[in-house]
Amino acid sequence: MTPRIAAWTLAAMILLAARPAAACPTCKEALSAQPTDASRLADGFNKSILLMLAVPIGLASIGGFAVHRAVKRGLLPEF
Repeated sequence: MTPRIAAWTLAAMILLAARPAAACPTCKEALSAQPTDASRLADGFNKSILLMLAVPIGLASIGGFAVHRAVKRGLLPEF
């Protein structure tokens, strides 16, 4: 078996064996205790996750743009 086929087989086995994630007990109780506020709580979780994803991606993009601009202006050597 080639290493490439072994890697794909291992990745498929890991993905197929994964179970769905369960929420922590506190979150489960908060959702069941206040069904009217469950929608607002879910929206808050979604927005916080998007923020946690957007900040590192934004910082990496700004850093990449700054390096690209510095190379074009001749301030950094090209590799």
